[in-house]
Amino acid sequence: MTLLPMLRLQQLADSAFPIGGAAHSFGIEALVHAGHINTDLLPAFFQDYLQEAGALEAAYCAASCTLARGDCANDESIRQWMRWNAELGARKLARESRDGSAAMGRRFLRLAASMSGDELLIEASEIVSASGAEVHLAACFGFVAGVLEIDPATAAAAYLQQSMTALVSVCQRLLPLGQTQAHRILWNLKPAILAAVDRVGEPALTLSFTPLLDFASAQHATLYTRLFMS
Repeated sequence: MTLLPMLRLQQLADSAFPIGGAAHSFGIEALVHAGHINTDLLPAFFQDYLQEAGALEAAYCAASCTLARGDCANDESIRQWMRWNAELGARKLARESRDGSAAMGRRFLRLAASMSGDELLIEASEIVSASGAEVHLAACFGFVAGVLEIDPATAAAAYLQQSMTALVSVCQRLLPLGQTQAHRILWNLKPAILAAVDRVGEPALTLSFTPLLDFASAQHATLYTRLFMS
C-alpha cells in the first residue's frame, strides 16, 4: 500500500472530519443521564461496545470496502451496497441513532465524492441524493476506502478508531473526563478494535446484542435537557 492512500485514509478517519459527528452521542447521553455509566466504567463499556456494535459496523465497513476495490466495481456494486445499507439500517433499532448514522453517512459520501472526483463515488452520491435512500457511515466509510484501494481490515480498523475517538469525546462533554485519561482509554482500546476487526465476516451473519444501548438511544428523545441529537 502506498503512502498517498494512507494519508487520505487518515484524513477521512479524523474525528474532526466535517460530517456532524460532534452532534451525536448514539445513546451515551441517555446512559449517563440514567446513571448507568460513569468515568470509571468507560473502559469496560467501550470494550463491550466494540465487541458487539463495533464488530457489526466493522463487518459492513469491510464488506463495502471489498465491493468498491479494483476495476470490477460498477453499477451492480452500488446496488449491492445500497442493499447492505438498508440491511444495516434495519439492525439499528433506535430511530435517533439510525437517523444520526444515516445523516453522517450521506455527508461523508458527498464530501468524499466532491474531494476525490472519483466517478464511482460521484455516481453513488447522486443515486443516494436522487432516491433519498438511507446510507450509513460505516458502509460509506468502507466504500470510500475501497475506492482508495485500502484493504478491508485496515478500513474497518480506521473506522472503529474514528468511532471510538468521537464517542470518547462525547464522554468528555458529559463526564469529568480529562484529556490524559481520555487518551489513555483510547490507547488501551486498540487491542479491542483489532479483535472486533478479526470477527469480520458476512455482514448478515454478524451478531450484535445491545439491548441497553438500544433502549437508551430510543429514550434519548424524552430527556428534559440534551446536549446531543442522539
